[in-house]
Amino acid sequence: MLYFAQSMVKLAALCVLGAALVCAEPPDITGVWKADLEKSKLAGPPGPPPTNYLVIIERKMAMFDPHTKEQAPQFVETTGIWGQRGQDRSVLTVFLNGKAAILPYAGVPTRLIASSDGAVFVVSGETAGRPNTLKRTYELSADGQTLTLHSLTSNNGKEAESTIVLLKQPDAAAAPLRAPEESAEKRFKNVKTPLKDLPASEFVETMRYFAWSLGKNCEFCHVQHKMDLDDKKEKKTARKMIEMTASIDAEHFKNHPAVRCFTCHEGHEHPLTHPLFPDEAAAAAAAAQAPQTPGH
Repeated sequence: MLYFAQSMVKLAALCVLGAALVCAEPPDITGVWKADLEKSKLAGPPGPPPTNYLVIIERKMAMFDPHTKEQAPQFVETTGIWGQRGQDRSVLTVFLNGKAAILPYAGVPTRLIASSDGAVFVVSGETAGRPNTLKRTYELSADGQTLTLHSLTSNNGKEAESTIVLLKQPDAAAAPLRAPEESAEKRFKNVKTPLKDLPASEFVETMRYFAWSLGKNCEFCHVQHKMDLDDKKEKKTARKMIEMTASIDAEHFKNHPAVRCFTCHEGHEHPLTHPLFPDEAAAAAAAAQAPQTPGH
């Protein structure tokens, strides 16, 4: 009995310690940061390295649960990368209350949670409906002037790892990242839907959401390496669907994006007419795991 009581005390202590690590006050890494590209190692396809890499990290209060009206502090990281094709922006948000939340990341619903231990801050995430994960570890130097970001992602079993050395900058250095981003219509060719007015990076993330919603890749609608062409019927259908959902949202939901691709498709090329039987679900899962060839 004494042994059982001691074991329960140890277990309770471990739970308290674990909760403390998750809910511990994160290091103050807010501010403007610029990558030292010579000391950094960036994952990605071969090609010319970026010419500039800026990060703005902010902390603000935001609505965590709209039903209970619970507010929580939120970590917001805005990244701008400049290269041969111009600027690419991305935003990562995660709550700092030790609770997981489903938020968009790279355009796709992702369950994200943050934890911290001393000068180390960690963001972990998993993509809804996909075997994709991410882990971002931020380590702040003792003088607070260097932030090292280790990033590990897994996409359909393929891992990519980056180490980015960020140096603290004055607030004015963030001006290029705070400036309005050019629209999709200006950045890309042959954009005809209402999406043309979106900032270019938001447009790209919307395309990723489309692909995720149908369980497909970009080449399902686009000609590989010639995405402005209108050769595929799937692209023409997608344009009609964009117009349709925009019309429904305008007429019934005051332009709030209530109806989206996943509303009907739920990860399938065609909306389902019934819940899948076990053998149908197994076949669909096998097809989703099979390598996709361009155009399929």
